[in-house]
Amino acid sequence: MTDSPPISRRALIHATALAGPLALSPELLSAAGKPALREAMLLDPAIRYFNAANIAPTFRSVAAIHERETRAFQMDPSVERRTLYPKAADALRARIGARLKVAPQEIALVRNASEANTVAVRGLTLSPGDRIILTDHNHPSTLDSWQLRAERERLDLHIVPVPVGAQSPQELFDGIAAAVTPSTRAIFLSHMSNITGIIYPVAEIAQLARSKNIWLHADGAQTFGWMALDLAAMGVDSYSGSTHKWLMGPLEGGILYVRRERQAELQPIMMSHGYWLTDPANLATAQKYEILGQRDDPRLMAVAATLDVLDGVGEAAIEQAARERAASMRQALSAVAGARPFGNGDAAITGPVITVAFPGRDVAAMRARLWQAKIATAASKVDGQAAIRFSPHIYNSDDDVAAVIEGLRQT
Repeated sequence: MTDSPPISRRALIHATALAGPLALSPELLSAAGKPALREAMLLDPAIRYFNAANIAPTFRSVAAIHERETRAFQMDPSVERRTLYPKAADALRARIGARLKVAPQEIALVRNASEANTVAVRGLTLSPGDRIILTDHNHPSTLDSWQLRAERERLDLHIVPVPVGAQSPQELFDGIAAAVTPSTRAIFLSHMSNITGIIYPVAEIAQLARSKNIWLHADGAQTFGWMALDLAAMGVDSYSGSTHKWLMGPLEGGILYVRRERQAELQPIMMSHGYWLTDPANLATAQKYEILGQRDDPRLMAVAATLDVLDGVGEAAIEQAARERAASMRQALSAVAGARPFGNGDAAITGPVITVAFPGRDVAAMRARLWQAKIATAASKVDGQAAIRFSPHIYNSDDDVAAVIEGLRQT
């Protein structure tokens, strides 16, 4: 990625003004210096942040809009004023649907990917002996939830080990295909593993699942926000996402996509007052999965403000920048003495999560020393080995990566 001219302070102040969204073009996503998006964030300038897979920082404009709308809500929480929120929810479903290449009627606005995953886990009708296929990299919101349900209902829960050294999408596909039996009713996958960054070939698995009438759910907590997605083409039956990770939006925002043709097969797990319901007929759409009682209504405006920022950059540019940043960081980490990154970095099966073991070293102490230098990472464990997880995003710079490498060499 080529360097871009420096951005003036005046331009950044203008970009983060509350009056309108950031308008950033792809060429401003420079891999060198301080990327424009980093300057537009609330994140403490002293912190070098490599934990987007957990929580990503958000933008000043987004936080300010959320705060402003929350104050307005509390100043006037009347039913009359709150009529604006169902309209905002309708607009947001349409906007997210367009982003994911699906219909608004297939989008539910929930609180996070975990809640969306749980709806998918609990909402399917199953019988004792039915097989559910998972992997050992599934997030607890699917793995633990399925284990609980399987114990109660005598389901056949089959957990496929993720081949962390996989060399091709075919190898990942074959592991899932080999687990399919005539009694298989559902496959639940993490689209991208939060443990190693391995990306499953979901579209190919979806073709297999459809041919056998198997429900396929993709937990997209680690792809929603940085990867340009076409869920209709992908062919999944359901998909989840959170706004506080790679989308760089507010907390407690999430989406659940359910393919229109199969919504009758997935029941909601809770029914309360439909605060965002504009028409009872919409209970025949994915909105039935979001009837969860009173919500943080002002968050709707904050999510919309986040999309304003990202639309100014472009989905393709974000994905390209995220992949390039991850590839360059993986290469740098691989050159550190004693480092053992998991995975081969092939873009076909690897995303911007880089997990590194340091055999024979005190990994917890290494992480602690990185944090002393204000480098934020995450602890991980792969194949029984303690590791450090780095999840760089488009706001990270060459200087950030260089600080990580220097910090590791000094530990």
